[in-house]
Amino acid sequence: MNKGKLLDARPYVEKKILELKERVKALPYIPKLIIIRVGNDPASERYIRNKVKKCEEVGIIPRIVHLSENIGYEELERLLHNFNKSKFNDGILLQLPLPKHLDERKLVNCISPEKDVDGFTDENLGKLMSRQDGIVSCTPRGIVELLDYYEIPIAGKDVLIINRSNIVGKPLAQLFLKRDATVTIAHSKTKNIRNRFGEYDIIVTAIGNANCFTADDFGANQTIIDVSINFDENGKMCGDIKKSDYEELMEWDCNITPVPFGVGQTTVMALLENVIEVVEKRYKDWGYL
Repeated sequence: MNKGKLLDARPYVEKKILELKERVKALPYIPKLIIIRVGNDPASERYIRNKVKKCEEVGIIPRIVHLSENIGYEELERLLHNFNKSKFNDGILLQLPLPKHLDERKLVNCISPEKDVDGFTDENLGKLMSRQDGIVSCTPRGIVELLDYYEIPIAGKDVLIINRSNIVGKPLAQLFLKRDATVTIAHSKTKNIRNRFGEYDIIVTAIGNANCFTADDFGANQTIIDVSINFDENGKMCGDIKKSDYEELMEWDCNITPVPFGVGQTTVMALLENVIEVVEKRYKDWGYL
């Protein structure tokens, strides 16, 4: 039996950064990204810090707008519309989650679809559904690109996605369908899903429950994508898959994305590429590229 692969994103990220640097150099000006943070969620702070670092590595200028946790809906809506009209940014990222008194979906849809570099607006999600050109959600895009990097085939494969959100599950299903996979979406109301794991070639878990799956839940020759970023009882970062079982899974010829150094990193690369593509598209439409 062959041994499976640990789908470490770091070599992919190194290669991608070099590619994105060259694409930024070819642009008429330096792309600019607005990152809006509301409140003081420590996880959001960590994610934003990583995004800013990677922006600077490829040559994108990031600007953080840090707002009070108590900001009202109307004030944040007005700010988003002002950024939509501004010529001094190319992409707008509203860091989620927002405080509970703010309607995330309505506020995300205040962002112009042309500047929605997260790919979360209804217009961009609808374009993905109908196979039109639009901005693709970062996590799904990053997952597919990591599979391509490791030359893991998608066409003709049976895929299980344990998540039905507009951020991960639904757009990822569309990307897999576009690549000729057969897709099943499971969620909290799906019955006996563990008993059916053996039916699938690719399993994507984005439950957000630390170490909820072990090697015993999977079969041989599967590719397992762990999207979740959790923290265990010792405060250490982990995914939905028990980290100490990675080696056993690979002995069964399973491929698995690690946490950390997996999907989280490819998500950031997809964000940067979305920002660059906004500028590339604009200048191609104007005949400058």
